[in-house]
Amino acid sequence: MTDKTYQIRAFEPGDGDALAAIYQAAVDQIARADYSEIQRSAWLSIAPTGDMMETAYGDGRLALVAVDHEARVIGFSDLEEDGHIQFLYVDPGAAGSGVGSSLIRALEGAARQRGLGRLYSEASETALPVFLKQGFERLHRRDLKIGDVDIHNYSVEKRL
Repeated sequence: MTDKTYQIRAFEPGDGDALAAIYQAAVDQIARADYSEIQRSAWLSIAPTGDMMETAYGDGRLALVAVDHEARVIGFSDLEEDGHIQFLYVDPGAAGSGVGSSLIRALEGAARQRGLGRLYSEASETALPVFLKQGFERLHRRDLKIGDVDIHNYSVEKRL
């Protein structure tokens, strides 16, 4: 992916299936280095469907997608009215290319325009370095359960 370019655009109706596929591939492949197979299976058990993504991204939040030079969706993220980032996922083929960082920067610009005082999220072990690189602070580790499986992520925040 390093030899290809990408652009950030607004979510469009019909993107939902691509977003759901990226979510699943990222959890299954990219998060493999940070979470066990049992943890990834539990995480995937709560993965959104394409229809769920269409509904979530139709609720008024700012929803952005990254597309490659062929207009194929390769990443996505969002900004809720209060500054919360619910999703940040990148296609495994685009991991490490700066797509996640570019999405965060675009969300930060929008948050500043809206006069928000902070951005915050719950970052996986895998996404944490991307958030930290963009100036977020790790607040604390969150230990949780999906069903009966222990898993964790981190509360992160960036004051604007």
